[in-house]
Amino acid sequence: MIHAGQTETTVKLANTYLDIMLWGLLPAVGFAALRSTVSALSQARPVMFIVVTGTAFNIVWNYILGFGKFGFPKLELAGLALASVLALWGMFTALALYVLIHPKLRDYRIFQELHRVRPQILWELVWVGVPIGLFSGLEAGFFMVIMFWMGTLGTEALAAHQIVFQTIVVVFMVPLGISYATTVRVGQWLGRRDFTGIQRAAWVSMGISTIFVLGVSITFLLFPKQVIGIYLDVQNPDNAAVITLALPLLIVTAIAQVLDGFQKAIYGSLQGLQDTQVPMMLNVLGYWGVGLSVGYALGFYFGMGSTGLWIGQSVRSQWWQGCLPGDCVS
Repeated sequence: MIHAGQTETTVKLANTYLDIMLWGLLPAVGFAALRSTVSALSQARPVMFIVVTGTAFNIVWNYILGFGKFGFPKLELAGLALASVLALWGMFTALALYVLIHPKLRDYRIFQELHRVRPQILWELVWVGVPIGLFSGLEAGFFMVIMFWMGTLGTEALAAHQIVFQTIVVVFMVPLGISYATTVRVGQWLGRRDFTGIQRAAWVSMGISTIFVLGVSITFLLFPKQVIGIYLDVQNPDNAAVITLALPLLIVTAIAQVLDGFQKAIYGSLQGLQDTQVPMMLNVLGYWGVGLSVGYALGFYFGMGSTGLWIGQSVRSQWWQGCLPGDCVS
């Protein structure tokens, strides 16, 4: 952080936070592994309750320990880290106990075989999982680059970008959740060698996702100012510049959302088929090749500014959807 130009005060505060947060790494990884396991066994609902409870605990104790409320000492960043670590251990412990107690999950003897190292299984997990991790990392890096470019256009452009981006992040949790469910169902049908079930799960996923995002897109197109009004007072003339910039961004994302939801459903099906290498390579080309190139050219060379960057951001994952749904799951 010092080499990156951060001040000594910032580095000291970050070290205080991270020195405590590192004790949450083990429960965070353990919870992620158990969450994926029980979700693949169609037991996703308990995970939701545990995460909601853990998040609520984290919020309350962040406030208490961070600001020194109800007689507790004011620990500031150390308090925030401590509350987060306690929340992570609590969620991991709760899910582990659920796995041990639940009759159906107990039969799988998940914890009894942890001491056995099986290189073949580990290699299979790495072969499938590493491309998924790279996919997610490259996706996050792509949006970070777009955000930095938005910042060069001014604070109003960056504010408009954040309004629209945060809106679609929240909305896109529904197609993302459907995509995860599709991965589980396709994987289960693949284990049974039931190709009709695989195709049915893929088609249902694509249909539900497309219908949902189509409804969202229509809402964005018909009520753009109301959507922006969630974040800003649209009647305040001080916000006029941000609103003017946010409106075309919302229109661009409304058009792109339909294909984006469709693409996420396809990717969920491919994950269930353990086909992750090719989508990862297509992701590199789509995000870091097509998306950044188109966005930079439109935004800076053709003078379209934030709208040009958003067009590039929106076309990044649409260009490789050349396979038919039947081909993707055949």
